[in-house]
Amino acid sequence: MNVLSRYAAARGSDARYRMLLRLCHGGAFARQAERKLLIVFERRRISYTQVYPFLVYARSFAERHGADISLVATEDALKGFSRHHLEATHVLVQTWLTDPPERLAALLQRLDDLPRSTRRIYLDSFANSDIRLASHLESFSLYFKKSLLVSPTDMTRVTEGHTTLTEFYGRLYGLPQTPTDWQVPPAFLDRLRLAPNFLTGPGFLETFLGPPPPPQAGREIDLHARLGGSGEDNWYGAMRRDAEVRVAGLSDLRSITGTGVPRPVFLDELRRARVCFSPFGYGELCWRDIEAFMTGSVLLKPDMSHLRTEPDLYRDGETYVAVKWDFSDFEEKLRMLLENRDLRDRIAHTAWQRAQDYLSGAGPVQSYADILS
Repeated sequence: MNVLSRYAAARGSDARYRMLLRLCHGGAFARQAERKLLIVFERRRISYTQVYPFLVYARSFAERHGADISLVATEDALKGFSRHHLEATHVLVQTWLTDPPERLAALLQRLDDLPRSTRRIYLDSFANSDIRLASHLESFSLYFKKSLLVSPTDMTRVTEGHTTLTEFYGRLYGLPQTPTDWQVPPAFLDRLRLAPNFLTGPGFLETFLGPPPPPQAGREIDLHARLGGSGEDNWYGAMRRDAEVRVAGLSDLRSITGTGVPRPVFLDELRRARVCFSPFGYGELCWRDIEAFMTGSVLLKPDMSHLRTEPDLYRDGETYVAVKWDFSDFEEKLRMLLENRDLRDRIAHTAWQRAQDYLSGAGPVQSYADILS
């Protein structure tokens, strides 16, 4: 698949992604390819982050693993595979969090049209930290996810609500949660692998491979805290409202709050902000984390030490600063950062450099190496 020269000629990250998608979607595999990798992908922004590196690093996958790549959208795969796709030696599959069980069952049945020797791998793009589909995917060799709990056995336990976040914040704000058992087979834990974080998404990847962001000197915004979700009537809304109250109490600081600004404005603000506050969403990982890293704004975020990510961008005091999940030390940690520009410069630089090293060194190819080993 010789697409990289045409890819490089396209202007803008979104245009490059669309160009790659058109060139790779539905195409026949190279006849001489040792491994033929079919990616069944969801047409959603959050899902693209896992697919994009296979396109950008296609040449490295070919040189290191003898792999050629073709793509088909999930809704098209459900209608049937082309004769070219029936040659796949490996298939990577995405679905969507809110899919009805019938859609997953239909897709699994459709995968049976591929050769029995085709190796099945799942790409979980969900925000939630659970692995709720594990019991349905026992025919899959590997299960990739953007974050995994440090203690894998915690993924098999019953939680109040769906995840460790629903359990913690439900208890914190007095909101009862129904216990959930995802019935994860213990043997499935050996199949878990880390997929790259959001930094491999269109736009992010190119930015990290370019010049570094502006330094802390000259930034006039103390805190960037545009926090949505406070209107939700659940644990997530209660957590976001709590975060907003903490920010509102800092009347002596110049803070940027509210929602609804265009993305270019949002990113420009971050380039002028000393600190970026990024509470959890429905999962721990957030777009805002990567946006802070790539703009040089120091990330202030609830403690991430319970998770593993790829690459490791969450080292307290090195790449971000951790606050307690109940925000009780939020103001203390924020003011500590604002009083120490050298520390902010060091943290922002380390986070940027760690991301750039991973991407410039073809880190995603290594992260996904087990697929093709």
